[in-house]
Amino acid sequence: MTQTTTAPGVAAASPGPRATLTVLRVLAVLHTAGAIVQPMLAGVYLGGDVDALAIHELNAHVVTGLGFFQLVAAIVFVWRGRGRFWPLWASLAICLAVQAQVGMGYEGVVAVHLPLGVSIIAMQILLTVWLFRAAARTARRLR
Repeated sequence: MTQTTTAPGVAAASPGPRATLTVLRVLAVLHTAGAIVQPMLAGVYLGGDVDALAIHELNAHVVTGLGFFQLVAAIVFVWRGRGRFWPLWASLAICLAVQAQVGMGYEGVVAVHLPLGVSIIAMQILLTVWLFRAAARTARRLR
């Protein structure tokens, strides 16, 4: 007969965030893909295809929407799934950074737009990678 034990401070009935983690993972992957496409579209535009700028703008709106939905999924992951808090704060930071990024793009502030874009992609990739690690499935401790 197998005996199961739970970590101190973790309720025995809680297997950890499963459905909420799956939704967050899907949205994070989509958000990451959209963010990675952005510099490619900018490069196509800089290479002489002026129509790519309109697609870059459209994708910026898609990335903004995905960031918002990722933030909502992170809230549910923490609140209902009892996941760790830091993905919520990371998603909020990324969501706010994307808002600033869009504003800098419309204003043509390339000196901020480019490095902020690199930072957003790096943060989003790190968050997405962590979401697929085993630690993401562990429920946070109850207080």
